[in-house]
Amino acid sequence: MVDTEKNSGSSRYWQLLWLFVGVYWLLFGLYFLADPLGQVPVLDARENLAWAERIAADALLAEPIYRALLYPWLLSWLPDSLLPVGASLFGLAMHGVSALLVGRIAGHLWQNTTAARLAGFIYAVYPVALYFSGQVLDITFATTLFLAGVYALLNCAECVPRRQALLWALLAGFVGGLAVLARPNFLPAVLCFPLVMMFFKAPGRLGRGLCLAAGVALALGVQGAANYKLSGEVRLLPWQGAYNLYAANRVGANGKYYMQRLSFERVEAGSNTTRMESEWFYRKEVGEGAPDSVAAMNAHWRERLFEEISADPVRWLALMGRKLVYAANNWEQYNNLTYAYHKERWPYLRWNPLGWGLLLIAATCGLIAGFSRANRPALYTLGLLALAYLAGLLLFFISARFRLPLAPLLCVALGGCVFFRELAGWRKKVGLCAGSLVMAVVSFGNWFGAQDRQTFIQDALLLAQANSQMGADADALRLARAVLQREADRPEAQRLEVTSLFNLWLLTGESSYWAEMTRAMEALDSSDAAVEFIRGVVHWRSGKREQAVSTWRAAVGKYGAEADSSFAALRVVGGESEAGLDPIRRILDL
Repeated sequence: MVDTEKNSGSSRYWQLLWLFVGVYWLLFGLYFLADPLGQVPVLDARENLAWAERIAADALLAEPIYRALLYPWLLSWLPDSLLPVGASLFGLAMHGVSALLVGRIAGHLWQNTTAARLAGFIYAVYPVALYFSGQVLDITFATTLFLAGVYALLNCAECVPRRQALLWALLAGFVGGLAVLARPNFLPAVLCFPLVMMFFKAPGRLGRGLCLAAGVALALGVQGAANYKLSGEVRLLPWQGAYNLYAANRVGANGKYYMQRLSFERVEAGSNTTRMESEWFYRKEVGEGAPDSVAAMNAHWRERLFEEISADPVRWLALMGRKLVYAANNWEQYNNLTYAYHKERWPYLRWNPLGWGLLLIAATCGLIAGFSRANRPALYTLGLLALAYLAGLLLFFISARFRLPLAPLLCVALGGCVFFRELAGWRKKVGLCAGSLVMAVVSFGNWFGAQDRQTFIQDALLLAQANSQMGADADALRLARAVLQREADRPEAQRLEVTSLFNLWLLTGESSYWAEMTRAMEALDSSDAAVEFIRGVVHWRSGKREQAVSTWRAAVGKYGAEADSSFAALRVVGGESEAGLDPIRRILDL
């Protein structure tokens, strides 16, 4: 009777905690969707939406798939009116499923209900995972698929009936393969799925391993078939990996995140700047007459990588060492956005004390405290998968988005903290303290410049662009000028300053905005469709009518559909009188 009352009290306690989790998710979701970055996705998120539009319109180019498209394919099923909000809500839902799976996997490892609940709860409120779940990015969805594959893998290994075990194996391999299609970073870990059967004593291990491999091959075969239909080539993986591998290990790589070496004035929605850069450098290094096939380009970048590593292997080994330190460090490295910058902006992240460093320390404590209670085959399985994923991470980038899939595995490990009371003997206690201290020093120290805030300027610029697209021109101007204070010749910020001042002049009619805008335009070295329209307006209102018309015509010729305002201005000065052109007439004072 007492045990029943204790269990009942414990269940109510966890129910209250999960109610808190639900409220926390709701508040974060509402705040994120109201944020400029929630309403105006940038960089990879913007690219995902553009790919979804192409897929929905059946407008994919007849070429091998460059980047993983499973996630954009799912988004393509959503009506345009639901994007990007629908994608954010989908990500939050996938985060919830991941938290549930973390609890289930922890249950396999620790065979303890409290440990399972603790692991799932910690991942549910882990702010970095929540931060990525709201963005239109593939990592949350891919992580959910990977965790589902791991859960099915453990069920396969521990299931006695042969038929059920083979079905679990096929499911685990297939879902793991889907995780690779969503995010190729999971490939090293998923390829290890069949190998984990050596840790278990289940009958028919060979058959289970073969079914696991068949499931993975089936999933990757789907992409091979899609590639064949599009291009006539059977490619199981996207082809962006070769250049990314070179960029992550070349001379000058920082070991943290991808560094763009070229700046492009025009990047159409859906275009990938990494691909643009790789093709530009390929033509420069090989020559214009070189073959431009995918096989030729990938072979070139693999050869360049081997050349640079063989020329100075000590440099490369030092880079791997720095990457390992960055992988253990509490700082979330830049990837599209810098977590630390936006954590300060969003209160539901700022007030949450959890971070990578605390997870790492707690996981270390959990493994030491619960080692004697752990299900050893499951422990070795999770350890192998974590090491395989880490190996792939070290070969590429340690950015926050790519490191995130290790966080749920750390949460599974920290479930062992519930066995603290059973920790006996001074050696184990000293080991726990020593392990925690080492992890704390590595994680929270600024080793090799791990906690570099240099990328904050990019965050401010992206936030300014999002504000500008939303029509929040005062905020866009403030952020653009903050960027220019740090980097006075940053072209994107210069253009934003001009367009924001112009829009504020239109909104308020204050001459001070016009004067500031004309001064800012004089210092502008680069341009875009919006700036050229504004330049024409300045000419027109200054009495230089021919220069204005010439500027607008040049803009239409150079920027095409992007120069719709310049095209409208030409129609107005040409005498057209449609009602839709009234705003342009007012701007030109006609």
